[in-house]
Amino acid sequence: MHIRLSSRGRIVVTAFMVVALTTMSLLSYGQVTSNVLRRTLLIESPSGLGTAFTIEVDGRQYLITAKHVVGDLPNESESTIKILRKNGWSPVKVRIFKCGDPVDIAILIPPAQLTVNYALEPTSKGLSIGQDAYFVGFPYGLRFAKTYSTLSDVLGFVKKATVAQFDSMPEHNMQRILLDGYNNPGFSGSPLVFRDLSQNNSSDPVFKVAGVIVDYESYTSPVMKKLEMQENEITANDRARNDVLKTPDGRLYRLKDTGQVVQLNTGIATAWDIGTAVDLIRKHPIGPKTNDNFTGEDASIQPHSLGQ
Repeated sequence: MHIRLSSRGRIVVTAFMVVALTTMSLLSYGQVTSNVLRRTLLIESPSGLGTAFTIEVDGRQYLITAKHVVGDLPNESESTIKILRKNGWSPVKVRIFKCGDPVDIAILIPPAQLTVNYALEPTSKGLSIGQDAYFVGFPYGLRFAKTYSTLSDVLGFVKKATVAQFDSMPEHNMQRILLDGYNNPGFSGSPLVFRDLSQNNSSDPVFKVAGVIVDYESYTSPVMKKLEMQENEITANDRARNDVLKTPDGRLYRLKDTGQVVQLNTGIATAWDIGTAVDLIRKHPIGPKTNDNFTGEDASIQPHSLGQ
């Protein structure tokens, strides 16, 4: 198994694994590098748990999530959320800007830098239909949150998907990205990342963040009830509709529609293009300036100095 260290300390691993590293090293596994893993955070708002991640625009850091993750917090307000750190939940006051409908993205502006700022360009340029993409988050909240003794970060769960389709909305200057991959509750707000194949640099994978995971395509299925019956009760209509089940022990059951339905996951995940978030950020360029020597201090203990 081959491991190498790329520029700015990113670990690239050629097989799925987790490695414990020294404080000068960065953790990564699979094809996803630490510039993604160490930016992804589990957050809590009055709306519940969800995932968020940091990006930089013009040298300032912003926290990005799905709009419904902070749905109960007013737009353009200063509100408090919680971020899971290694030593527990930490309150952070953020200023909230929500993208206009139908885009399900919110920008959270913290008082100070929250994560490392290793290069992760927010753009879908270079993303192609049929290529692999990944999203990192916290499905089912704390269940898949992991900590390691050598790092101050709480790391998320990595999912792989295939870029299946771009759902362009030119009249609104926006697009959705459809993925062949299962999205589970808790991944809302996760970064959709990809390797820019157009750069053709196999020795140093360049990952970018193309979008924000928000939902999955669903379908409704009727809820059926099994009613035990005898063979002499089977009608021609039962046979025509194939409504009779026979169990291995020989029992017969008729399927009866209860009139209820259940929403099921199609396995098609949806993300909104990150470009809409970048456009909104540039209208409110007040995020904290980043420091390449960021050590992981908790932003909640920093003075609230938006735009300084």
